[in-house]
Amino acid sequence: MSSINYTTRIEGQTRINTILWTVPNFINLLENRSCREFRTDKSKDHTLEIIESRFQLKMQFLGRDNDIIEIYYLSPNSVFLKSILTICLKRFEERSIVIKEYHTVHANKWQYLATLFKRDIASYDGRDIFLLSDGSLRLKFQFLVSNDIKIDRSNVFEAQLSNDIENLLHNGMFSDVTMKSVEGDEYKVHKAVLSSRSAVLKAHFEHNTTECFTNSIESPLEAEVLREVLTFIYSDKAPKVDEIPEKLLAAADYYQLSRLKGLCEEALHKKLTVDNAIETLQLADLHSAKTLKQLTLEFIKDGQAKLITKTEGWAKVKSVELIKCIYEYIMTDDAEADIK
Repeated sequence: MSSINYTTRIEGQTRINTILWTVPNFINLLENRSCREFRTDKSKDHTLEIIESRFQLKMQFLGRDNDIIEIYYLSPNSVFLKSILTICLKRFEERSIVIKEYHTVHANKWQYLATLFKRDIASYDGRDIFLLSDGSLRLKFQFLVSNDIKIDRSNVFEAQLSNDIENLLHNGMFSDVTMKSVEGDEYKVHKAVLSSRSAVLKAHFEHNTTECFTNSIESPLEAEVLREVLTFIYSDKAPKVDEIPEKLLAAADYYQLSRLKGLCEEALHKKLTVDNAIETLQLADLHSAKTLKQLTLEFIKDGQAKLITKTEGWAKVKSVELIKCIYEYIMTDDAEADIK
């Protein structure tokens, strides 16, 4: 049973929520492979009204041996906040893990905050042991919520603007170009919107290209993928990123959509297993997804290498460079590890 210490204070227009989350016997929790998620307890000492007005926290354990720990939080209200995560060490020391500047958070939706690695939390060679003397893991969360009315109005305006622009895609009003999927499905779109979001699409209209004269773009994407890419271009949202992250990563790389690429990397990281690690690494390498490549190599290095060499993906590897990359990363100390 974990313990929670929850305090709040007001400084000007900012409400500061500080949470100390202590998880006892954390190594035992990690070694329980049947445990894939751990959440803050809803104390019986508080009324339902108090519970529902507070931030909730959870950990998700990934990898065969719970090697990767992802930290999430849930806000009871839609707010504009800054989040800070700190690990409490021995002798009252602290180490900041992540600081996310002010951004909009929607109510009752789990928000990703940080990733921790088992070997950093409890390495047995005496380095970077992020545990207290009694074996507990103590995390300090600070959520700085702005009560500035001007900021809140700005967020509402941005949301409405996003919806209005997305409606242009759905109704095709004033469209001046057509995009076609490989199957021949057509989408009525707008040069100004496409050009403002993608340098690749912008190039279609800047020079004396065929598209300039025909007002038609032949896309190499399947209809399902093209529809999702256009949805992202118009709304900055990717509803199917968890369903088809591999195809969307390739599309994001092709059209140079960096934020969509980041969403795909995050989705693929969540799906990472021993069986698909090699395929994920090859995909990351092919599409220059540096963050995903780093996380996948960390996953392989962190005790999974022997298991991965027995998978079908490993048996099909033909790239000597990829094998060399894995070997060098495994043999390199953490402080020297770098992805080229």
